[in-house]
Amino acid sequence: MTATEPRTIPVTIVTGFLGAGKTTLLNRLLRDPALAEALVVVNEWGEIGLDHELIERFEGDVVLLASGCLCCSLRGDLIDALDDLLARRDAGHLRAFTRIIIETTGLADPAPMLHALAADPALAERLSLAGVITLVDAINGEATLANHPEARRQVALADRLIISKSDLVENADHLSALRAALRRLNPEAPFDAAAGEFSVEDFLADAGDQNGRVTNMDSWATSGRFAAEAADHESIRTHSLRWEKPVEWRAAAQFIDLLSARFGVRLLRIKGLIALADDPSKPLLIQGAQHVFHPPRRLPGWPSADRQTRIVFIGEDIAPAEIEKFWAAIVGQPSVDQPDRAALFDNPLLPPRGGLLV
Repeated sequence: MTATEPRTIPVTIVTGFLGAGKTTLLNRLLRDPALAEALVVVNEWGEIGLDHELIERFEGDVVLLASGCLCCSLRGDLIDALDDLLARRDAGHLRAFTRIIIETTGLADPAPMLHALAADPALAERLSLAGVITLVDAINGEATLANHPEARRQVALADRLIISKSDLVENADHLSALRAALRRLNPEAPFDAAAGEFSVEDFLADAGDQNGRVTNMDSWATSGRFAAEAADHESIRTHSLRWEKPVEWRAAAQFIDLLSARFGVRLLRIKGLIALADDPSKPLLIQGAQHVFHPPRRLPGWPSADRQTRIVFIGEDIAPAEIEKFWAAIVGQPSVDQPDRAALFDNPLLPPRGGLLV
């Protein structure tokens, strides 16, 4: 596979535990004309509470909201539902929506959904993951994180965190404790202190656009070469990698292939920009969930003046040293008692790897 710049439909996942305020946020955002060509997919029709805005019923369970957005309920498999919606769009039975917003149930683990979007080859060619937005209830958030692993995963896999109901909390120490808990789970994602301050402009900036521009990538990368935070009573860790020199495409592909083979489902999420030697001015965007990766995309330019490779990993029981060891071998800087690139890929005693990107 070669790096390409496809025009795809961006998909944003909005998640959060029960009562976090997903419905309130979506109701407000969807009133903006900027999202009039969006398709909203919800797990169950009663979950989103938009019945008062319905003005017209389309084919099956697809409805037209007063804002102009299409909305449908998801009662079965995500892949089947998206395949069906795209087929109806192609046949002209549905208006040509230009982005998809998926709202999960409050008890959902986003990882399988991310995996599903990347695992189906047909969907991977048509859709691109724009990001995961996670809402956290300011009143009950800290207790929810302590008691529910689904909530911790929702936070750990977020590209952006939004604290809802913060106006109902008078104790500043309570909010500070919640922010600290969020940072332990996800030290990289930016977050808004109040859901009411999260605008459509913020949403669209995080989601990027159909031309592949990504504006929130810098917030994923820390200033150090590696950073790791382990959440209390939880094995989820975030690791950040930075590298100053451009790398060869084959080396980048082999690194991703190696991570997939080595860590599998423990690699909950990976996202990064890689400077490639053939044209460092056009970074390679990589995204994956568990052992499945979305097709890599060459972006038309860097989102900021920072043009270093930076990759963020969210995994379970994955030590930063393991990732560092593999990267050093791939870029030709192995250390004593550590494998070099030939040992990892040219060893006839090892089974061939999957050729994920090469």
